[in-house]
Amino acid sequence: MDNEIFSNNLACLPQYLKDLLPPPSNHEMYWQSVQIATGKNGWPVGIYRMENNHTHTNSFVDPWAEAQQWAASINYKDTKVSIIYGCGFGYPLLEYAKRKKAYTETLIFEQNVELFYAMLQCIDLQPLLSDPSCHFLVGNIDQIKSQLKSLLYEEFLLRSTNLTVSFTWLAHRHEKNLYLTLHEWFLHALRGSCMSIGNSIYDTLVGVYNTLDNAQEIICSPQLSSLRNAFMGKPAFIVSNGPSLDRNIDTLTRAVGKSLIITAESSLRPCLIRGIRPDAVAVTERTPNVYHIHFENQRLPSDLVLIGLTLIDPRIPKLFQGSFVPVFRSGESSCRWIQQTLTDDVCGLHSGSSSAHLAFEFAVWTGANPIVFVGQDLAFGRDKTTHSQLSAYAESTLAHQVKSLREQPAFYVPGVNGERVLTTRLWDEFRAWFEDQISLHPEVHFIDATEGGAYIHGTELMTLDEVVSTYCTEYVDTALYQYVQSASVLPNTSEIAKKYSTLLSKVKDMKNQFHSLTQSANDDIQDCRLVELACQLKAKHPETEVPSFIEALVERSSVACEKFTDVQIAPYTQHALFAFHKQINDLGEVDSVDSLYLATRLYRDMYECLKKICAVMTQQFDLAERHVIQKSEIDHT
Repeated sequence: MDNEIFSNNLACLPQYLKDLLPPPSNHEMYWQSVQIATGKNGWPVGIYRMENNHTHTNSFVDPWAEAQQWAASINYKDTKVSIIYGCGFGYPLLEYAKRKKAYTETLIFEQNVELFYAMLQCIDLQPLLSDPSCHFLVGNIDQIKSQLKSLLYEEFLLRSTNLTVSFTWLAHRHEKNLYLTLHEWFLHALRGSCMSIGNSIYDTLVGVYNTLDNAQEIICSPQLSSLRNAFMGKPAFIVSNGPSLDRNIDTLTRAVGKSLIITAESSLRPCLIRGIRPDAVAVTERTPNVYHIHFENQRLPSDLVLIGLTLIDPRIPKLFQGSFVPVFRSGESSCRWIQQTLTDDVCGLHSGSSSAHLAFEFAVWTGANPIVFVGQDLAFGRDKTTHSQLSAYAESTLAHQVKSLREQPAFYVPGVNGERVLTTRLWDEFRAWFEDQISLHPEVHFIDATEGGAYIHGTELMTLDEVVSTYCTEYVDTALYQYVQSASVLPNTSEIAKKYSTLLSKVKDMKNQFHSLTQSANDDIQDCRLVELACQLKAKHPETEVPSFIEALVERSSVACEKFTDVQIAPYTQHALFAFHKQINDLGEVDSVDSLYLATRLYRDMYECLKKICAVMTQQFDLAERHVIQKSEIDHT
């Protein structure tokens, strides 16, 4: 390869971009849509075809002057994350790189792979490609989504409270609508990642305690991996509890035994009332109310399978006579160490934000096709109804929840029948999650047979009668209950005892880790106090030289929080980390003694808060240690 610029750029590319580009020997085919011209002063300018026209990427007269003008318009100070749409053939990016702050993380989006490839051959991008704080995201929206997943980590989210967005002139003139669509998705993904942080340490602890209580059932139940593609090519119905369910629920009777039917926990009762025996019910919530409302005193079919997150109320799995498929949440670390201890399975499901999401993911996991939505309104029905009148939500005990839903801020979205329907932000986020997941599985035929509610992009609209008549023409060979029973394991007492022993060691490790962090937080607090004293001294006596070691303390204080982001610790500390980093980011760049003092005060407050959290968690895992000992003794008898 005799193109030195291209060779150097290629050497700096991350592997995911190298995999995206064609082999170097095949680059000629890319020149069919992109040409390189030479400007007035000898600088290369890209020319590429857009529909029936050609456009040039930069000024033919002076692309650098044009790029400098663009770069000068961007706000750099206090920006922790910078989003740039369009590469602009490199010139504006290189001018941006000269001005960006070292603390700014930059995401550069380019949807035109051919233009990106041509740019690599003509423009030396090493200042950007070799900078670990700059990330190129290239390709169509699905490719960019895949690339972006690895970047939405906790440190990035901590920075994203101070975010700026810029369009290169080329992107703004010719590709703005494309990038606005991408930007809307990016903000949704960012919001979803922030929401996944959770809102309560208490909820996280309840999930951990419930998972520990479910240890025996997890050990003896089939692993998720054993059900991979179990229903390949078979129809699956995801039955939710929207108001439209009452209109067509009886049609599901004809699908029993000829498909995989999974209900949300709240739509189980309507199905049973109408004599429909689903294959499974999906449960995701950890609160006791789910047990009391949907399962207590409920007579369940003996062949009904529970697909449940491991963190659900331990009374629920015990109702299912061994027909339990425990699901660990992928991407959630609070119980990952328990999964690694109790099972050999590394598989998990994201499970979204609702039991319908879990049911959907499980259906995809089993290879079902088509996957059919029923009762998935995600919008208010007539007279602002919220749920099936056959469900628990029609009873007076849940009237307060229905009232709360009706009082939420609402807005209109496109409906399945061409009209606009009223929805809430939560339901709309549920819909967006479905659409995102549907886009990831082009091989699956998704059908919305709800016959009402909000339109879910990526689905074909059919009546439930049409779906059942078309796809439920023969009985499935093996029911889900049979799969689960055959895959269940019955370990002997010594095997169970060994797993409990390992689990106990893990709990002790967690306790010791939090105890160590409690002590470490003391040192961080002391560092902050020394910096505060130095700032106060400097403010009172401006002529006083700040001791040289203070700079090291400042640096140490700003990065000391990293130890609290360990994958096993973060579920309990991330709430405080995000709350305080929002305030620290809002202060802006630390460029004076006053701003340093204010930032250090916030860091000290943060470490004092983290110290309290870690001290409490030490106590909690001490209780968990005793709980596991007691539980193991009960399960062995």
